[in-house]
Amino acid sequence: MTDKIDVIKVKEEVKAGKAYLLDVRSTEEFAQFALPDSINLSVEDIEYGKVPEIPRDSKVYVYCMSGGRAEKAVSLLNMMGFANTINAGGIMNLI
Repeated sequence: MTDKIDVIKVKEEVKAGKAYLLDVRSTEEFAQFALPDSINLSVEDIEYGKVPEIPRDSKVYVYCMSGGRAEKAVSLLNMMGFANTINAGGIMNLI
């Protein structure tokens, strides 16, 4: 991730249905704490070919705990045909 995420803009886009928040942490991590309106699909599931139930032309902000898994997930999603994925970094970047 090279650019700083505008948290207010992300929240507004998600609330307005113009973007999705994809949490690529494990199910256990997601159950402990997750951002409102986020969808959980672990990076491991994405590696095994599972595709998030999100239109491929949608803007998708991808986050994890610190940004590493999000970066990997963005690469995988791009290979799956998702055209507008953004590594939002770690969950604390979005609070």
